Amino acid sequence: MCKWKRFFLIACSLFFLLFPLWLIYETNALFTDEVTVPDNIATTATLDIVVSPSPIFNVSNLVPGDRIERVITVQNVGTVPFTYFIRAYSNNTLLWTDVSSGLQLTITKGAETYFDGPISQINTNPNPDFLLNSGASDTLQFTILFPVTADNSFQNISETITFTFHAIQLPGTSR
Repeated sequence: MCKWKRFFLIACSLFFLLFPLWLIYETNALFTDEVTVPDNIATTATLDIVVSPSPIFNVSNLVPGDRIERVITVQNVGTVPFTYFIRAYSNNTLLWTDVSSGLQLTITKGAETYFDGPISQINTNPNPDFLLNSGASDTLQFTILFPVTADNSFQNISETITFTFHAIQLPGTSR
């Protein structure tokens, strides 16, 4: 048995010595090539809305029947088109909360009426948002009316209103 064991060890040794030589002589050639493509750049857009004048109004000594008219400009100074909508917030005096005798607001763009009603209801405006392309501007007419139906309970009230113009980018596309 010792002879067979030796023979087996010699055969295994020869196999492991000669097998790598067999692999060297086998053809494993593959063509290869590569190219470098430099300067691939992805730059994000800028969304930037500007509204002027600011504040839109600052009026004192209002009396029932007064009308405040202001022309404002909304500009897209960013790099992409967007839609925008307007919301308003206040300190909730009668001028804001009374929907019939409180402040009434009308916002128009040319002949198109964006909003017409109690100023406190602008946040539920069902009209579609405005579209504004990059570098373009809109001119909006803001008209605020203090109704003649306002009674003595409206005297000596100060209302601070904050208008917020929300801009939203248009959906991304395949490029």
